Amino acid sequence: MPFGPTEPAERLKEATRKLLEKRKLFRRRRFFPLPWPLRIGLFLAGWGLVLVGIVGLVLPGIQGVLTLVVGAALLSLASELAYEKLHGLLHRWPSAWRRVDGLRLKLLRRLRRRRSSLF
Repeated sequence: MPFGPTEPAERLKEATRKLLEKRKLFRRRRFFPLPWPLRIGLFLAGWGLVLVGIVGLVLPGIQGVLTLVVGAALLSLASELAYEKLHGLLHRWPSAWRRVDGLRLKLLRRLRRRRSSLF
């Protein structure tokens, strides 16, 4: 098959289409909606920890980076946008991303278990 000027463009379009399909599947699998009172609580707790982490970067005695990451992990449970931003920041360090994602999943399992025992 001869390589024409449209061949690379068609391959690029096909690769882009496949990537978008994979991204849609990934997006559908990772986001587990929680009840809105729980989401609001996680959102407020996450932002509180992020603010304490920012203060901890300046003041001694508070682990600033650790508190920021835990706050971002809580925010990512409540918000899909926070999840995407956290993944974008930590994708360079796969081991750190696996640990943070493991923390997220552990928190999510505990929240779901506790919620099912309450109702």
